[in-house]
Amino acid sequence: MNRRLTGGPRSARTTTGGSSEENRRASRTAPPSVHWRDPRFPWLVPALLLIVTRGFMALAIPWASEDAYITFRYAANLANGLGPVFNPGEHVMGFTSPLWTLWVAFGVWLHVDPVPWTQISGVAADLATLWLAVPVITALVSRMAGWSFALFFAIWPVFAVSAVSGLEVSLMLFLIVASAVLVERRSVSAGVVLGALSCVRPEGMIAALVIGLRAARRAQLTAVACVAAMGVWLWLEFHSLVPQSIAAKAIIYGTPGPWAGRHWWDWLVPFPMGRYPTSSEGLALMPFALVFGAALIAGVRRLTAARRSATAAVGAAGLVIWLCYCATGVAYFWWYMTVPLAALAWTAAAGLGDVVRGRLIPALLVLALAGAWVQALPLYLGRAQTEYRNFMSVHDFLAPRVGRSDSVLLEPIGMIGWRLPARLIDEVGLVTPDVTRMRRSGPGWYADIVNAQRPRWIVARPEMFAEGQAFAGTGAPFRDRGELMNLRAHYEQRWPESQLPGIGLVVLERLP
Repeated sequence: MNRRLTGGPRSARTTTGGSSEENRRASRTAPPSVHWRDPRFPWLVPALLLIVTRGFMALAIPWASEDAYITFRYAANLANGLGPVFNPGEHVMGFTSPLWTLWVAFGVWLHVDPVPWTQISGVAADLATLWLAVPVITALVSRMAGWSFALFFAIWPVFAVSAVSGLEVSLMLFLIVASAVLVERRSVSAGVVLGALSCVRPEGMIAALVIGLRAARRAQLTAVACVAAMGVWLWLEFHSLVPQSIAAKAIIYGTPGPWAGRHWWDWLVPFPMGRYPTSSEGLALMPFALVFGAALIAGVRRLTAARRSATAAVGAAGLVIWLCYCATGVAYFWWYMTVPLAALAWTAAAGLGDVVRGRLIPALLVLALAGAWVQALPLYLGRAQTEYRNFMSVHDFLAPRVGRSDSVLLEPIGMIGWRLPARLIDEVGLVTPDVTRMRRSGPGWYADIVNAQRPRWIVARPEMFAEGQAFAGTGAPFRDRGELMNLRAHYEQRWPESQLPGIGLVVLERLP
């Protein structure tokens, strides 16, 4: 890579070996507005690519992901005066992000549909992340590092689908970058942004602690005050500070540790781990493993030398979150990968110039980035279409048939329950803690729920009644075949009347 592309002479690029004060001055670059018209600076082209990839994904998938609709229902009830509840009158914190829930509720209060509201918000957050991040990493490391991160973040499909998913991950990533930059600049708003980061997700509090360690005392106190205010509100509403969604997933899906949970890191290790990566995102990243891994090691060294910089703070915050996932082996959900992957890419971008020489490998990496869409688009589009076709078909069947006094037992509560007036009982216990307690007690939990709650409607996968197996998680639904047959004797299948291609759910109604 010649000097013009990598940001000048080598002596100017290798700034991490200097003093902390030199690193601090180096990362305080001129605002991006100075460079944004220059296509050689890693802002204009990546920003356009970012808008194209997110816009294309929004057009291809014009609805939010399944879990986003859980937050939408909470937000709609809050905006309509019922409080932050999923089922009216039941104060259970089934959402993971208090800050995002409030933001969605604000949109509902303005009479804006949550889908475009969250998609526009996600894309705006990604643009803001790019706006803040590029000059920071470019000034501290090199223009090559800025281009590496900017192109990966703009093009890689998981970031595009995350931004338009209706979920809070793009906001969380922006708050990590903004917190690190504002803390380094000793900005008066650093404390508020750190507080917002702490309230965006439980992992955000971990990131805020990492970044806030070197914040000014005033910023730290302001962040604590923001978190305390949010905590008081949550305690008054739910008598708990731990989201039921987190507790339920930990209990039902388990935390089996780093080996069983190697889906978080096996794609990064070139040595075979006894299997190919089990996650779709991990499989897509395998072609990058050798270069990515080497650049990551070099980047850790480089950012450690500049550990008081905003660039190092961003990498450290995301890597700590990733290491927590790896250590606990938490269940894999694709959107959980967004922030750790951005941090890994950020750190690897800082070290790429130390392990790559010439133009050939960077050119091939860009080609591989673009080529990832060949597999990713059918994957994410097919996954989204399958969810939508299944869940919205059930919603459309139930909507004219259920009332406020009815109850529905089901596992996919997002799209189906978004606009249903009925009380929903979910199989995981995200919004109904009694289910989680029953599942912990062992086999027969499903039969116990039905006997205790007597739901009018049941939505389940056919395998539940054919094989007596739950879709996911701990505990057998029935103690024996007789318990299964006894339940079926009290319910009759109402939908579909005959097998429908692509439909993997059935709807049963309780007999009079």
